[in-house]
Amino acid sequence: MRIRKFKKEDARKVSNLIRKCLVEVNSKDYEKKVINFLYNLNTPSHIISRSKERIILVAVDKKTILGTVSLNGNIIQSVFVNPKFHGRKIGTQLMDKIENVAKKNGCNFVKLPSSFTAFEFYKKLGYIKIKMLHSDEYGDTIEMKKRL
Repeated sequence: MRIRKFKKEDARKVSNLIRKCLVEVNSKDYEKKVINFLYNLNTPSHIISRSKERIILVAVDKKTILGTVSLNGNIIQSVFVNPKFHGRKIGTQLMDKIENVAKKNGCNFVKLPSSFTAFEFYKKLGYIKIKMLHSDEYGDTIEMKKRL
């Protein structure tokens, strides 16, 4: 497996990966309307548009995209790993890589909006809870922070 920058031609696979995670994993912790909003938001064209504003990385094995993460300033977003590959440290490797990118870009700390689903994962990586956030579209999330 290697981690590389997102390319436009990855958009369909990244969209499918995020949608798979939403349906199979996040749906256990979130209402259907939140999952539907996020599912409909994460189209290939939206991901391409997002790639112009953020740094997006993908974890790839041959031609299979196993996971993704993005960085917008000092905010880490859209961390997803194919459920078939959970427990194989792919998420940890993506987080290490994006934290290093943030550090190289001059960030002293990073923040992220954690789902309830991923909260324990981020805690194990050294993130601390700052506050609870709520939006009708994204549901309840936990703002977390880590010094780099």
